[in-house]
Amino acid sequence: ALCTLYHESAQQLKHLQLQLAAKEATIRELRGSLARRQQPAAGGEAAGAEPARSLVESLLEQLGQAREQLRDSERLSARRVEALSQEVQKLNQQLEEKNGEIQQMINQPPYEKEREILRLQKSLAEKEKAQATSDVLCRSLTDETHQLQRKLASTAEMCQHLAKCLEEKQRKEKGNSDDQIPAGRSDQLLDNETSLQALICNLQDENRMLKQKVAHVEDLNAKWQKYDASRDEYVKRLHLQLKEMKSQLEQQHCVTSAQTNSDLMHKEIFRLNKLLEEKMNECIKTKRELEDVKKASEGDNERIQMLEQQVLVYKDDFTSERSDRERAQSKIQELQAEVACLQHQLARKQDLRDTSSHFKVHKGNQNHMYVQTNVEHLRGNSPGQTGTRRTSSQSEQASPPVDNGNSGPEGRAQGELRCPHCMRFFSDELSDEFLKHVAECCQ
Repeated sequence: ALCTLYHESAQQLKHLQLQLAAKEATIRELRGSLARRQQPAAGGEAAGAEPARSLVESLLEQLGQAREQLRDSERLSARRVEALSQEVQKLNQQLEEKNGEIQQMINQPPYEKEREILRLQKSLAEKEKAQATSDVLCRSLTDETHQLQRKLASTAEMCQHLAKCLEEKQRKEKGNSDDQIPAGRSDQLLDNETSLQALICNLQDENRMLKQKVAHVEDLNAKWQKYDASRDEYVKRLHLQLKEMKSQLEQQHCVTSAQTNSDLMHKEIFRLNKLLEEKMNECIKTKRELEDVKKASEGDNERIQMLEQQVLVYKDDFTSERSDRERAQSKIQELQAEVACLQHQLARKQDLRDTSSHFKVHKGNQNHMYVQTNVEHLRGNSPGQTGTRRTSSQSEQASPPVDNGNSGPEGRAQGELRCPHCMRFFSDELSDEFLKHVAECCQ
């Protein structure tokens, strides 16, 4: 990460140098255009061109300062190279010291070697933490460099804008006549000159700040590069030391651990065999459980099919019963209509009897009233209902009616009412009982 940051900083410096060269070229062009446009006789034009000269001089000063800063950066880089060479020598000395320490560690007993390995691992962890912090700092430095590049681009745009303003002013001054110069023009020129000077001062301050920041970034890049190189070398040495010490420890422990490893391997093999047996038993149990589950599922499927068939049968029965109920309801409605007709006839007959109650009715003049209905149509389709109704009608026929002075065929011939369902006869005097019987029999 630090190497990439160093390369990026070098590219940024090259980019800045190219920008400075472009600015120098623009300033030269401006100076050439000013020299061409200057005329010795035009005093007003000379007065109007003075701010352009001051602007050019300020830009030249900025360029000189930038060149000085570049020279200073070159000197600093040379000094840093010398410092790096000195640090390399110091690191070589440290390497020799570390080699001596490694030889001492090799001659030490194994317990001390393990302690040294732990210490080296701790130092590695600390170095990794330091590397993480350095990565964070490098990211912050890259952000600062991007900001500096943006500011430099903005300053270049401002310089171009000022150059365009100068060219426009010179064109306007040439267009105006030399004899007729308004009084307010001098004030405008002064205002423009002050505004240009203020802009130049701001640009100079920004350039100084940017140069300071560039120098600071270069210093930090050099420091981090130096630190990165030393850290990488130190980490490589530590890795080499760890590898050597591990190889030595392995060689020492190979002989002693061969027997212990064989015993451990036998124990491990025995343990694994036991585990295999247990797993095989578990597999057999699971297979049996699966078979039981399959059988249970098959039985459940058969039961489900039987239940589905029963549901279909019940559905058919329900539909047939529903149709029977609808038919019975229609028949009941028809019977109720017939009962209403009979009640109407009874009411008419009751009225006739009330009018003829003073006279005696002879047998030859009696009118037999029969209610002729289609008994088979009224009985319905269900044999159970007809059977129950017939039994009820037979029981009612068995019980004799109330004595009204007539018996046998003489009572029937006098004035009779007949049930349309069970064909039972009632006398005219028992009209209320006849109506109750018809209502019960039809239900």
